[in-house]
Amino acid sequence: MREFVKQRPLLCFYALAILIALTAHALRAMSPTPLGPMFKMLQETHAHLNIITAVRSTFDYPGAYTLLLFPAAPMLAALIVTGIGYGRSGFRELLSRCAPWRSPVSWRQGVTVIAVCFLAFFALTGIMWVQTYLYAPPGTLDRTFLRYGSDPVAIYMMLAASLLLSPGPLLEELGWRGFALPQLLKKFDPLAAAVILGLMWWAWHLPRDLPTLFSGEPGAAWGVIVKQFVIIPGFIAGTIIAVFVCNKLGGSMWGGVLIHAIHNELGVNVTAEWAPTVAGLGWRPWDLVEFAVAIGLVLICGRSLGAASPDNARLAWGNVPPKLPGGATDKSGANA
Repeated sequence: MREFVKQRPLLCFYALAILIALTAHALRAMSPTPLGPMFKMLQETHAHLNIITAVRSTFDYPGAYTLLLFPAAPMLAALIVTGIGYGRSGFRELLSRCAPWRSPVSWRQGVTVIAVCFLAFFALTGIMWVQTYLYAPPGTLDRTFLRYGSDPVAIYMMLAASLLLSPGPLLEELGWRGFALPQLLKKFDPLAAAVILGLMWWAWHLPRDLPTLFSGEPGAAWGVIVKQFVIIPGFIAGTIIAVFVCNKLGGSMWGGVLIHAIHNELGVNVTAEWAPTVAGLGWRPWDLVEFAVAIGLVLICGRSLGAASPDNARLAWGNVPPKLPGGATDKSGANA
């Protein structure tokens, strides 16, 4: 099995991530505790939805643990495949991507990149809240603020903390950007790897729509199909941006965590009370911002997406075969 995993690490990772995700959905369907009352309670109390809220909810609604198991699937798959295929050296390589930034990125460069991500999030949040104030029914913005705090200082602090508490990014990104992206960079340049990973990321989410797809309700199946055409560009655009930021952090998965968290926080909490869509297409304003940023990065950076070259991107992610005595290279995959 070890040799099979080392020869096909990405296939094993992806199959296992899908299997764990499907298991989470099956366990949720079989749970004797319905989660509808939990979601209603969270909505009525204007609770900020984050990993702490999710963990606390499991005490009153035991079936809520499946809401954590689903996003944890890529992380668990990455850890299992790494353990089977690469052992301790693989764990060291994988977990090294949990550092906020990696060599040769200096601490000043790393802090600057992370600060820009936070500032971009604050700016997008401000734009959405101004729109809410101008166009949403009276009182909508006040209800939104209840999710973050009772005074401006608390709101700003909770906004900043929210990017570090979003369950999806925290639980998924070790798998997507920590494991799958470096595997793809062995064969593809950063842009191609980003597009492929974006499609993999989208397809992995499909089990969420299976209950609706097979519900038998009129128009449900067509609605699910249309939804995919709306969200696929977002997964690809988000991945392009995430790969760019990851490259700027020297191969740290935190680029993926931050970009993923910005998208989720805008959709889950910032606009929970009022979320406008563009031209009836289902895209929200920040989706268009993502598309524009992704297109801009491709036009400016080309296929390397912020790395000096595809080879530099592979080096940053630990995928260049180590040099052996005499100038040869080890192509056995031991450094994967």
